[in-house]
Amino acid sequence: MVQGVTRSARVSTATIWYMVILLCVAIIVSYLDRGVIAVLVPFLKAEFQLSDVQIGLLQGLSFSAFFAVASLPVGRLVDRLNRRNIIIAGIFIWSASTMMCGMVGSFWQLFVARAGVGIGEACLLPAAYSMVADSFTAARRGRAMSILTIATSIGGGASALLGGILLTIWSGADLIPLPFVGPVATWRAVFLVAGTPGFVVAVFMLAVHEPRRAAPKPEDRAEVSDFARHAIRKWRLFAPVYTAFSALFFFSYAIALWSPTVLTRTYGFTPGTAGMAAGSVQLVGSIAGAVLAGIWGDIMIARQRKYGRLRLWMAGLVPAIIGALLVAMPGAYFYLSGMGMAIFATGVLTTTSYPALYDMVSPGMRGRSLALYLFLGNICGLGGGTLAVAFITENVFGDERLLRFSVALAALGAMTISVLMTLIMKGQYEAARLAHHNANAQSAIAQA
Repeated sequence: MVQGVTRSARVSTATIWYMVILLCVAIIVSYLDRGVIAVLVPFLKAEFQLSDVQIGLLQGLSFSAFFAVASLPVGRLVDRLNRRNIIIAGIFIWSASTMMCGMVGSFWQLFVARAGVGIGEACLLPAAYSMVADSFTAARRGRAMSILTIATSIGGGASALLGGILLTIWSGADLIPLPFVGPVATWRAVFLVAGTPGFVVAVFMLAVHEPRRAAPKPEDRAEVSDFARHAIRKWRLFAPVYTAFSALFFFSYAIALWSPTVLTRTYGFTPGTAGMAAGSVQLVGSIAGAVLAGIWGDIMIARQRKYGRLRLWMAGLVPAIIGALLVAMPGAYFYLSGMGMAIFATGVLTTTSYPALYDMVSPGMRGRSLALYLFLGNICGLGGGTLAVAFITENVFGDERLLRFSVALAALGAMTISVLMTLIMKGQYEAARLAHHNANAQSAIAQA
């Protein structure tokens, strides 16, 4: 058993890392399926005569609303049932729904298919982070969780990159012949190809071992039995924490999902080239941010620095604001540089937020605390962020060529809210973090 892996898991180190690697693959596939629509915007607008607001609904609310609603019951199931089986069910649902996106004949059919992707993907992250949290000690949990966050970064970048590559390869072809399907339009082929790998991942997931759950301490049992009542009782902590963290979703999706469209509309990129450029920037920036945050966050915990991982969160807000300002500057170079800095900050902030949230709640509340985070983040972030950019473009600027200003304005607004909420809640957060740290230390001494 290597240092940092919990002995209570009673499984080999190899088994634990097989689980982590396969969870990463599942996350990559999920983000590929949810994000590939971003490079297909020109095709969808032409096929169904859609406005930017309708595109915003398809990229955001159709997915996020159903993802968010499903996250709450899924979070409760994660705290009670076999998490591996929950993930397998989710993979089948979102993979089939992604393929359905390539078979639709109207805006509303595509809306429903995207809703299916959201419902399926709601099963993954609460179960995955809960499984990892129960497999590693608190001192190594941030680094282990950063691996999952790196997977989200790879998946987010790969969605645009793979979509761009496929569009470039198939450039000039009216119909793409696919096995078992026949010739289909290019954009339909991208959806069908993107939905296929999930079924393979689901089969390999059958070999994953369900980790042994960390038992709640006696003093936490009342909290575990009713998370909602606990969160309401401590609303002065939970409200600003969730608001600050959820604003990150608004910020990241406003930039990531609209960037390929900015590059095509404003700077003359082809859809394929825009996808490859945006995907490459997203891959490099988000992975670098996630790796840095995973390592440095655990160092702060080990050194018992005040505010713990929240200190790193506060530092990550700085490049986020700078990146949002740069995307408004004229020129593709400035836009891609600003996008890269913003995505780097997203990697830092996302990687920090999950273990930071776990540092302030008891083990029996992890599934539901993360499910609530994902619920709020996806409703306000993925739904609101993508839609806000479209709304600003159509109703404030009134010119599709000024899309980059809409992206910058939406991103800066989100980060301003996050900064204010962080300043409000940092004292309450530190008190909760220290209380759980001291309780865990005393429990470890008692068990020794």
